[in-house]
Amino acid sequence: MQQGGVMLKTFEVENFSGFKKRLVFDLSKIREYQFQSDLIQKGLVNKAIVVGKNGSGKSNLGLALFDLTTHLTDKIKIRSPFWYCNLDSNAKVAEFKYTFLFGKEEVIYEYAKTTPINLVYERLFVNGENMIDYNHRNKKNNVIQLPEANNLNIDLPSDDLSIIKYIYRNTRQTEDSALSKLIKFTDNMLWFRCLKNNEFGGYRETAQRLVDMIYQKNALKQFEEFLSDNNLNYKLSIEFNPSLNQRDIMANFKKGSVPFSSIFSTGTGALWLYFHWSLEFDSISFLFLDEFDAFYHFETAEYILKDINKRSSFQAVVTTHNTSLLSNDTTRPDCAYILCDNKLTCLSDCTDKEIREAHNLEKMYRNGAFEY
Repeated sequence: MQQGGVMLKTFEVENFSGFKKRLVFDLSKIREYQFQSDLIQKGLVNKAIVVGKNGSGKSNLGLALFDLTTHLTDKIKIRSPFWYCNLDSNAKVAEFKYTFLFGKEEVIYEYAKTTPINLVYERLFVNGENMIDYNHRNKKNNVIQLPEANNLNIDLPSDDLSIIKYIYRNTRQTEDSALSKLIKFTDNMLWFRCLKNNEFGGYRETAQRLVDMIYQKNALKQFEEFLSDNNLNYKLSIEFNPSLNQRDIMANFKKGSVPFSSIFSTGTGALWLYFHWSLEFDSISFLFLDEFDAFYHFETAEYILKDINKRSSFQAVVTTHNTSLLSNDTTRPDCAYILCDNKLTCLSDCTDKEIREAHNLEKMYRNGAFEY
């Protein structure tokens, strides 16, 4: 089950990077399909796949979703887009709105920024009641309806300090409070991808070598089995490399051993990165895996997607160009989204026709059956 009973219900963003108009990512519009039921939890999409053409905004969606980690946490920051606010808009702020389900409570956190670090306002609603309404530019009419903050000086010295984070760090909060759950969820969000290099954001305050994680988790045998599942058969060992003064994974052959990193392909390196992070999957709250199959064979991509789908403890969003993953074997129509023209639309909302388990979603997509 989801950690702390927290799930993202909807996400909205406007005037951020390539999203000039308001983009809505609605994870609550589910249908009564009788297959792939594990992809739904508490009436919300738990595992989503986003398909889009080049330049449609898939990577920007991840950056937007993880923007709150830049001011609510001390975790590693994702590199922000070069232009934070949309260049084709007269609006001067980017606006974000997250609607969560915290057990039975609906919690809304919304804010605006001019840059990745400069806040304009923050608002927190719990079951429709405005608990925090803080304007970082004009502080005369700020509302803080939290008894534990009554004696707190809320005249923040700078607009790069979140009022949510400030109150959380300077007051006693129970584990069940909205602030505690919001911060814990955000602290455990993870974004990663393997394109030009291994990139990640959130979850950790410092980077960790892939080798060290496997060593600390005693997971080398598990790593060998994971590679074997993907038709990569290696005999591996972890040894201390005196020339590098650190541990290294070695691939062992009849004629000797070589560093594993010196012989693997780009796709195998991407699998290594995925395995590394999968060792932390029991601790994360939300995963965004960008262009997850960029270097995978289609069978490997399907294997990875199914591996993510079977894990129930976190929500996940993966992005891809690979339309073969639009299959009722790996997703379902209300969990698969098309990103196009500043709109995110699930397949079940792209047609008036009834979609059944036997239908070929990719064929329908390629034949123009979906209008988005």
